[in-house]
Amino acid sequence: MKYIAALLVAGGVYAMLTHHAPVQPATPAAPENGFLASKPGTDFLKEPLDRTHEVLDQARTRSQDPALQ
Repeated sequence: MKYIAALLVAGGVYAMLTHHAPVQPATPAAPENGFLASKPGTDFLKEPLDRTHEVLDQARTRSQDPALQ
C-alpha cells in the first residue's frame, strides 16, 4: 500500500511540475546535411529508397576507386 501511495504522490508532483512548466514555441527543424530536404517530383514513400540508392552508388564508386586499393 505504501508503494501505491508513493507512486500516486510522485505522479501528482510530476503532473504539477509539468503543468506549470513554461512552453516555448516550436521552431521548424532545418536539415543539416540536406537529407530531409524533399526534392520536387518525389513522394514521401519514394524518398528513402532514392536516398538508399544514392548511398549505394557512392559506396560502389568508392570501392571501385583504384586509389583505395
